[in-house]
Amino acid sequence: MYCLTHTVAGGMTAGRLGHPVAAFFGGVISHLILDAVPHHDYKRIVLGVFDILLALGCLVFALWRPGFFPPAFAWGGLGGALPDLELVLRYLPGKDRPRFFPSHSGLVPHNRLAWPAGFWVQVAVVLAVSGLWYFF
Repeated sequence: MYCLTHTVAGGMTAGRLGHPVAAFFGGVISHLILDAVPHHDYKRIVLGVFDILLALGCLVFALWRPGFFPPAFAWGGLGGALPDLELVLRYLPGKDRPRFFPSHSGLVPHNRLAWPAGFWVQVAVVLAVSGLWYFF
């Protein structure tokens, strides 16, 4: 899934836990769950950079306007997005780096869905987790 999707889903769900450590690890767990949902992953680096900037903007906005978000949104969002750092590091020069996160290493399924359906699945996830926070 996109970094923004993992950030919002981790922040909105795990961020409700309140405690920063619980929210962070809840975000990591949400990443694992969401990677099992069929989704689209981009192939172009420029899209990845744009996605990361959007996710960082979301985290900054949550810190700037905390009343709009669950108490530990930033920690849950960070935990949700951080596992993808190992994928980003693979693009740096040097030797081939192994993948450790279960849904990246093949230990747990990482299901793909072609564009545009896989994109709309992520839009639905973001709307669903946001709606759960704001309406319940």
